[in-house]
Amino acid sequence: MISDLIANIYELWGFNYLDAFSTIMYDNNFYTVVALYTVPMVLVCTFLYYYVFDRPKTSKFWIWFIWMLIIGIIAFIIAYVTVENSFFEVSLLPGDYSVENLIFSATNAVYACIIMFLFSVLIKWKSTNSSHVPF
Repeated sequence: MISDLIANIYELWGFNYLDAFSTIMYDNNFYTVVALYTVPMVLVCTFLYYYVFDRPKTSKFWIWFIWMLIIGIIAFIIAYVTVENSFFEVSLLPGDYSVENLIFSATNAVYACIIMFLFSVLIKWKSTNSSHVPF
């Protein structure tokens, strides 16, 4: 049930369906694996921005935006490497699906940025210096 929801979110309810690649990802629960790596990373990094690196010098929109881009890049790498390793585990050559993996990894990066933004809205209010970032 939850893996179906995660797959639908990644595939944008069919709009981002990538034929054989999506079928392999769904059949082997690779969507769920990538989400289980990505979501906690985003939550921890967002928490770090608001409560660990919470300084007057870091409480600027452009720093928050760079932080979000870094999270997106990390999410891209997580997805790309996880898919490549997972495909090897099921005896498939990830090179055969390199374009699809790039599209999927970019989708994961976008979702990571969206999750960071939404989590920021939820937790920023208690931050000492960054409670006004991103708005």
